[in-house]
Amino acid sequence: MRMERSNMKHWYIMPCLVLCGLSGLLLVACATEKKDFMASAREFESRTLFAPAIEEYKEAIEENPNNAEAYYRIGALANELGNTEFAAQRFRQALNIDANHPGAKRAMTTYHINRGTIARQQGRLSAARSELQAAVRVDPRSSVAQLELGRVHEAEGRLDEAIQAYIASAEADPQNIDTQLALGQGYLAQKQYAEAVTALKAVLDANPARAEAYIGLGEAYFHQGQKQAAQQAFEQAIRHYLLKGRRDLAQQVKEQADTLFPQVSDTKQ
Repeated sequence: MRMERSNMKHWYIMPCLVLCGLSGLLLVACATEKKDFMASAREFESRTLFAPAIEEYKEAIEENPNNAEAYYRIGALANELGNTEFAAQRFRQALNIDANHPGAKRAMTTYHINRGTIARQQGRLSAARSELQAAVRVDPRSSVAQLELGRVHEAEGRLDEAIQAYIASAEADPQNIDTQLALGQGYLAQKQYAEAVTALKAVLDANPARAEAYIGLGEAYFHQGQKQAAQQAFEQAIRHYLLKGRRDLAQQVKEQADTLFPQVSDTKQ
């Protein structure tokens, strides 16, 4: 009897040991096959399944609260869905973790530029300045942010600050023709005619059809006493406006030239 009971115990113990062993193996397998939430999110994103992708990125953040890329991707998807304020919050969180995250930096700069440009166009100059200064803080090398900030300073009558912003914009992107034009016009307003000529010539080197640059050159040459060069510049501005079908603007330039050269201006449309 004792032998039979002993054998029965062994029969109970062996299956239990086997089951425990299998359970341990399963736990090890689960630990080694951890879900890659970032990869899963990107897969959903590639199929334009944005809501599931956002949920997977949230899981990635639960797993690692310092996952700047996950915060950025949530913001980018929210932006795609039109939720710009929520997107901006996520971009800020990404930048709080990694101040140089390229995507979040670019997105946050663009967010402030858009808000600042709209505010400037609406005449809300103080709000525009605040937004564009925020853009410059995020990315001081943003040519567009510096250009828009310069325009706000100029509208506020802060010409020295405007020119500094335009110079920063030009240094960030020497090929930005709008910046060179704004810089030339800013120098013209400050009566720095030689500097204005240099900037406006740079515009025309890149785009010989830019009528506004010819107008600025005409004014700068006139104030430098180069009357013939000034007349030729105004004539070029008129010509290019006419080629664009802008007879109204051509007429305005003609009237400006007639005011400066009342005795000799015979420019014809």
